[in-house]
Amino acid sequence: MLWLDAFFRFSAIGLLMLSMPVMLTSRKLSKPMVYLLVSQFFLLVHLLGFTPLAFHLPDELKLILRLLDVGLLVSVWLFVLSMFQRHFKLQVLHVVACAFVAAIMLAERLVQYGYMSSLPTWWAYLVNISALFITIHMVFVTITGHTDDLVEARRRTRIKMMLLVALSVTIMVVLGSVLLPEFQPTINAISIWPLVFIMSYWVFRVDDAVFAFDAVVNKQSQSLSVKETKLQTDLMQLIDSEKIYLQANITINSLAKKLGVSAHVLRQHINQHLGFENFSAFINQYRIEDIKLALENPENNHIPVLTLALNYGFNSLPPFNRAFKKITGQTPSAYRKNTLT
Repeated sequence: MLWLDAFFRFSAIGLLMLSMPVMLTSRKLSKPMVYLLVSQFFLLVHLLGFTPLAFHLPDELKLILRLLDVGLLVSVWLFVLSMFQRHFKLQVLHVVACAFVAAIMLAERLVQYGYMSSLPTWWAYLVNISALFITIHMVFVTITGHTDDLVEARRRTRIKMMLLVALSVTIMVVLGSVLLPEFQPTINAISIWPLVFIMSYWVFRVDDAVFAFDAVVNKQSQSLSVKETKLQTDLMQLIDSEKIYLQANITINSLAKKLGVSAHVLRQHINQHLGFENFSAFINQYRIEDIKLALENPENNHIPVLTLALNYGFNSLPPFNRAFKKITGQTPSAYRKNTLT
């Protein structure tokens, strides 16, 4: 068991120590890459500090490493959010959630090293439930944005990340903490290894499409093939004449079916030839243009903003407000006020 531990632990440490300098010297350190770098640091700290007793470390060093690695789970959580949540921005709620999870884990460490006397028996369940809750949220964020994403490299990355993170955390919590706690350091090292490997693979491959939300692939200047021209004509027919974007539940799959092409072909066309990374951004631009005209019309002054949003295909007010402000730089109410004065 010790040899198995050594293989996975030290190969993962080697990969992290190779990939982290590569990221630090990157010409463009995007927001997801920053969070990835932080995650890699905490992975390294965890692998160095949480070891079987046979690997002797100075007590002071082990204490420092074990206190630091309470940031591992929340750093991976922030990395996943920055990768797959559109327009992610660190907010107070994120900080509070990170502080809570790190604090309850830190309390366990302090008891373990004799700095606190004891904790309630239910504390371990609180730690495990918190870890599983964060894992479920990561999986939810990854899955919900998968259909909307038009960047093929990032779509594939979503699936890999979802499976890897869910598998790693589940093995750590269920197998390492509950069923086989005597082998927990080794189980953790084994469960972390695939995550470290795929992270390092991304770094060494230097695939910007995986990490960046703001890099749009746009080939509008290139001439279209006969099939692409027909697809473009049919798509604009549905947009301009039938105003298909007013359908509240329109999806890339339903639109592709109407056009008689696969969702993959349509996704690639909208991304590479029209310059959009997300299907909702493509649809929302047409909705917002219609709503702008409605807001500019004095006869609609009595109609609430929510009603207009629902009439033009949005399901609720918050996503409408975000989309409207992103395109116009103003809230709908401010836009109406400015145009009617």
